Amino acid sequence: MTFKNEKVLDFYEKLPFNIYGDLKSAEEQIKKFDPLVIYPELKKIFKKFERIKIIDFGCGGGWLVNSISYHHRNKAQVTGVDFNPVVIDYANKLKKKLNLNSKFYSSDLFTFQSNIKYDLIISLGVLHHTNNCHEAIKHICKSACKNSFLFLGLYHKYGREPFLNHFRDMKDKSEDFKFNEYKKLHKNINDEKKLYSWFRDQVLHPHETQHSFEEISKVLIKERFSILSCSINRFNKIQNLEEVFSIEKEQYQYSLNKIKNCEYFPGFFITIAKKE
Repeated sequence: MTFKNEKVLDFYEKLPFNIYGDLKSAEEQIKKFDPLVIYPELKKIFKKFERIKIIDFGCGGGWLVNSISYHHRNKAQVTGVDFNPVVIDYANKLKKKLNLNSKFYSSDLFTFQSNIKYDLIISLGVLHHTNNCHEAIKHICKSACKNSFLFLGLYHKYGREPFLNHFRDMKDKSEDFKFNEYKKLHKNINDEKKLYSWFRDQVLHPHETQHSFEEISKVLIKERFSILSCSINRFNKIQNLEEVFSIEKEQYQYSLNKIKNCEYFPGFFITIAKKE
């Protein structure tokens, strides 16, 4: 069991996702943005621990790992895993420049093994690029202990479709044309190389799957995780899973409206769960 095929690794080795044009720009962004401000739900999880051990599967260039390590070095021990040695080298260079205690491993997530159990397992925008998302979820859950938290981000079955259709309608257009159209949607990234890496990841990727919250919840429950919240219901505490299952299909219309209004929404959702 591994990533879909060598095309995926080759795709990311040519231009890894979320990479800045130079290390200095990446360093400045790490210093500027605390990820607990960007992800308030992570802050709530952090507050539950005096010291917290974190692992990020599919860490890419290490932005999240190194940012947490930089802003919370006295509280967090952070590890990043990615199958692309190019991004691990990049992440380690940033780590060295900032004198951080983060750790990085170049490994296929299906073969990665550690004797450490983590308080927080993160995987954002990665497992839908493997050849079996469900098995990938099961594997990363092996790094959990009782009361560990999972912060999982995947492409959404309903919310993703309008975005994909928008670019499918340009199938006969050039890559430059598509990139210019992507720029019209994604207006918040100024670094051209970083923006292009996002475009490639979200528009040109050789393999991805889409998933519903209902589907993923069932996988996690079998792994003995309690579903706490998700982005679909704005991270409100879930009292009844069926209620969220019934509203998640509304993500299609929400995404469609975003595209019509030329607003960025690639169709992504986050699920937060806790190991029983």
